[in-house]
Amino acid sequence: MIIHHSNLVYHDGPTGIKYLILLNTPDQKDPYLFVKATSQKKNNPSDPGCLKNNSLYFIPSKKTFFPLDTWIQLSEIYPIDRKDIDTDKNISVKGQLNIKLIDDIVNCLFETEEENVAPIFQRLLRPPLCDLLLKLKAKFES
Repeated sequence: MIIHHSNLVYHDGPTGIKYLILLNTPDQKDPYLFVKATSQKKNNPSDPGCLKNNSLYFIPSKKTFFPLDTWIQLSEIYPIDRKDIDTDKNISVKGQLNIKLIDDIVNCLFETEEENVAPIFQRLLRPPLCDLLLKLKAKFES
């Protein structure tokens, strides 16, 4: 899921308008985990895929939802409660990325920022296999 947030409070204080990319598939009680996207090139490399040295993932224009070259910023994760996605008027769902691309972005996040990712976020992004099996079992029992 790609959302547009018209009043995102950045980790360093100011607010802004941003596209955010969902990285996890949370349970009812868990938050959604997002990372920011930007089309501002600045001095960022434009090699498609994981840019380990820059904590970025680059998506060329028109290859996905994004009409412009887009850099996914992996150094900050934004948790958003499930209820806020449905009720916050500053948030609107805009699009999707395919599962393979999301997996590539998550893998890049762990390659570049693993030591900076809170353990709870690590568990939500890469749950233990037993948790996945229990979810799968519950799905087929309902």
